[in-house]
Amino acid sequence: MQDEHLTVDECDEIAEALRQDAACLPSGLEKENLLKLAEGYRDLANAKRMVLRKVN
Repeated sequence: MQDEHLTVDECDEIAEALRQDAACLPSGLEKENLLKLAEGYRDLANAKRMVLRKVN
């Protein structure tokens, strides 16, 4: 499998898409899992932002 590196913007886009998908689901485990995954991508975007600020 090819190693893929996501940009900050891509992480934000994935997080937003996951949130939108979760909004269409009824309450339950699948919705919770999507929201947790979205939060993980948002956290990753924030971490990448901090690194970029320190590097630049």
